[in-house]
This record gives sequence, C-alpha cells and structure tokens, in this order.
Amino acid sequence: MPRCTVGLLLSLAFGVPALRPVHAADEPGVVALPPFMVEEMAKGPPWRYARSPDFEILSRCDDSTTRQLTETYHRLHRLLALVLPEPLQVKHAVPKTIIYYDEEMRPAASQEIIAQLLRGADSRPPPPDGGPDLGGRGFRGAAPAPRRYSFLPNMRLWDKDAMAIFAIVRNGELDADNMFLTPDYVAYLAKSRTPVLPAWFIAGLMGLYPKIKFHRETLTMPPAEWISDAETLVLKADPKKARPLLPLAAFLRGDSSANAQTMAENLRVWAAQAELFIRWGLEGKGSPRREGFLKFVERSSVELATEKLAQDCLGFDYAGLAEQLTAFLPVAVRKDVTLRPGAPIKLPPLPLRHATDGEIARIKGDWERLEIDYVRRRYPELAPKYAEQARRTLLRAYDRDDRDPRLLAILGLCEIDAGNPVAARDYLEAAARLDVVRPRAWLELARLRLAEHLAASAAGGRLDAGQAAGVLAPLFTARGQLPPLPEVYELIADVWAHSAVPPTPGHLAVLSEGVSLFPRRPSLVHRAAALFLEHGHVAEAAAFIDLGLRIAPDDPERARFTELQSLLLAAPPAK
Repeated sequence: MPRCTVGLLLSLAFGVPALRPVHAADEPGVVALPPFMVEEMAKGPPWRYARSPDFEILSRCDDSTTRQLTETYHRLHRLLALVLPEPLQVKHAVPKTIIYYDEEMRPAASQEIIAQLLRGADSRPPPPDGGPDLGGRGFRGAAPAPRRYSFLPNMRLWDKDAMAIFAIVRNGELDADNMFLTPDYVAYLAKSRTPVLPAWFIAGLMGLYPKIKFHRETLTMPPAEWISDAETLVLKADPKKARPLLPLAAFLRGDSSANAQTMAENLRVWAAQAELFIRWGLEGKGSPRREGFLKFVERSSVELATEKLAQDCLGFDYAGLAEQLTAFLPVAVRKDVTLRPGAPIKLPPLPLRHATDGEIARIKGDWERLEIDYVRRRYPELAPKYAEQARRTLLRAYDRDDRDPRLLAILGLCEIDAGNPVAARDYLEAAARLDVVRPRAWLELARLRLAEHLAASAAGGRLDAGQAAGVLAPLFTARGQLPPLPEVYELIADVWAHSAVPPTPGHLAVLSEGVSLFPRRPSLVHRAAALFLEHGHVAEAAAFIDLGLRIAPDDPERARFTELQSLLLAAPPAK
C-alpha cells in the first residue's frame, strides 16, 4: 500500500518553505488532510510540464519559480551524492513526480472543496474507548464539537515502486540557500535501497546527516561528537582516556552487547563509531579512501562483512583498521570535513511547456491515488471521497481515448487501492499488453490471475502448467524492473507451492535470488525454506532455516522455522 510522510516546517522532499506554519494536526478538533485539487474550482494559470532524467514536474507556479525549485532540487541531490552516492540510493524505473501548486490558488478553492467534499463528516458515532476523539467530538458524553479541516501544504507519498511530492509554493519568495533535503527523505533513499545497505552505514549516515551544512558547491560536516558532550571533552583533553572502539567484527555485524545491562550504552558507542567510520572513509583532500570505502559498503550489502573483505576494499585487516580509526578519532572531534564534487555542478536544462490533458490526468491522478491509503488510515469515512476524485481525474483522460500504458496501470492500481480488484483487472491486462513499466502493476495482475485460478480450481487448489505460466509471466516482468519487490518473490513461491508441476532447480534459484535481496524478510525466507525442503534440496533448506531462526522477530515466527527444522531433521538423507 502507499505510504506517506508529512512535513510541516519544511517540505519533506526538499526545503520548500511551508508558507504558513501549520500545526493543525496538533490542535483539538482539527483534521489535517492531504491536498484536494478540483480543477473545476481552481481556475488560474495552466498546468506546466517538464521532464528531466530523474523526475517529471507538473507545475501550476510561474516558470521562474518552477525552474528555481528544480535547480535547487538538482543541486542538493548532487551534493547528497558526496555522502550517499547514487548506487547506494533506491532506484525506481518509474520517474519521481513533483507537483508544484501556486499558494495564491489555494485559499478560495480549499474553502469550497471542504464545504462540498466533507459535508456531514461529523455524523460518526462516538469513540468506542471512551477517550478523546481527535476528530473533534470531545470526551464521551460531551456534545459533538464541529470539526475544522486543513489541507497539508507539503507532502511526500510513496508506493512500492514510485514516489511523488506535492508542495504549495509562493511565487517569488524562495530562499534557495536555506533549502535542504530533509533527513526523512534521505532515510527513505537509503533504507529503501535494494540490496539493503549495512545497518552500521544507515545508522552512521542518519546520525551525520542532520549536522551537515549545505553550501552552493560544497557540504560540511562539523567536528564529531564522540558518544556524548562529556565523553567528547574527555577525548579532547586526553585521547588515551577515551572509551575504546567496539571490536570491528562485532561492530560490522551490528552486535552491541549480549548483556542487557550494557546493551543500551554499547548501542551509543556503536552509533558513534558508525559516524566515525563514515567520516574516516570520506575524509581527506580528494577523499583518498572514498573509492575503497564505498566499495566496502556496497559489497557488504550482498555478502558478509569479513576481515578479508575489509582487506580487499580498505587495505587493512581488522587490527589495522582499528588503529586507523583510533588515530583518527581525536582529529574527528576537532576538525570539520568539507566535501565537494569533482567537477562544478551543472544544472540541466528544463524546457517547460503546457502539460497535455493526459499528463495532467496521469500525474495528478497518481498523486490522488496515493492519497487514498493515507486518508483511509486516519479518516476512513473520507477515503471514498478521495478515491472518487482520483478516479474522476484519471478517467478524464481515459474517456478521451488516452491509452497511455502508464495511465492504464495507474487506473488499475487506483481500483486496487480503492478496494475494487474486479474493476482493476481490465486496466491492468491492457497495461500489460502495452508492456508498461510499473512493477507493482505487474505484481497486482499476477495476484488477480492467481486468485482467479485458485477460485476455479477443482484439483485441491493446484495449478496446471499453463495456469502457473500465466501467473509467473507478469511476476518475471516485474522482477526485471526497479525496484525489486519482495512480494514478487513471495508470490513466485506461492505459485510453485500451488503448482501441480514441480519446480526445477532453476525455478527455485529465483527464490534464492529473492532471499539474497531481502535476507531480513521472514515471510520470504520461510517460503523459500519450505519449498526447497519439500522438493528435496536439504542443504539449501537448512541454510534458509538457519537464516530464518536468526532474523525471526518474535516467538511465533521463530516457531514456524523451528517446525521446518523438525521436518528437516526427519527428512531422508539426500541422494
């Protein structure tokens, strides 16, 4: 399902100022909603469109403001790459989309929209738990208080395979020098990357990033803090009295302590050491260690971080690396680190033109589709209104015979997100016939095909060869598009679990690929272990069961792997 983050002080995508400080979500009786753009009510300048290698823009601001925002977006991302290079960021086959909306157009439209869209929203029953209702009814027994509504000015929403940004902007009042990519957005780029980055790198990056100062052509990390202010003062006074580093093997594994009494304290040391390691890897004139350090990070995401890997990438065994970091620590707490690109940042051209009806419907409609889940989670009684608006926007182009495969895919996903899978099927099949690039669309189509076959199956839910192939085909298409989706591999496992035709070792190797991409996903690891065990591949099953027991988040999940382990021990030896 789509996910969301809301920013009130600054835009979550980058530093678009919130035009008025918005704290509506914190006020009793105020419901903060995603923006709701009704074209018929928001007369004004035409929508403008631009495309860059990284994103599509749909703007209702003047061209000068649109260019300034986009240039800042580009510049900040080039600077971010100094600490989080593009290969370490999540990749989407679907370009990111950004919608800029002129602040001057918001007030009148919002009042009319709220009056028409949300009329009758206070007719809900009182909260069942007797507690205060954030929707504004007050405490149990109190007379209903009228709810007030506010539209959030800046939001970032993302789905399994796409991300979109919405920002309300005041023309001519931008301060590019004080804009920045927010920590939440940077965390999304790093944590959503596949294969997953090592935990120490993500922790160190997110500890460092809020302290970084962006300038026009450089970024600067201020002097480090070692664990706490007090410990930093001790270190500055006498480096020999500083708390020692954690052993490198345990640090790289993410182990802080087996002793619960010291674990919290060691976690602080671990986090500080992660920041120190990143500083060390990037520090120095010309960043001499940068290439080897980033190679170490990237390889650690697909293989175990071993002493040999450190030697290969960094040129030091664990003892030598510990000496390097220990010697660097007193320098790090006194010295800032300034990084700059190898070449001046060149801003790409941004040819703006009037958006077509199809572009408006597709980009705006996909944004409105993403809003559905956000609203459903918080104000479920309003979700149908948002679904209606998304459907209306998308059908405006479809009814004019627009058959862009991207539009068809979004229409199908919109019906899935609105809870109408039957209505989604034709749109998704049509998008598939046009070879759409949209991993989630292929995933949802496979789910619908599998559900149809299982519902009609008379052989105990078993799929014949043709049915299995019909479900696997869209899954393998999704597998070839970015980002990789764990649900694709899980559904591949489900197909083979229901297939009357046994999978070959080559078929099962795809599941091994999935586990290598998502090694911390118990549901996928369990499916893979069960299938390998069922079809006699004992060694592979044992490895997956061992992994599952290590990553299981709770006792019920661990019990599932323990049950498989019992079956494994009872299995006949491999021939």
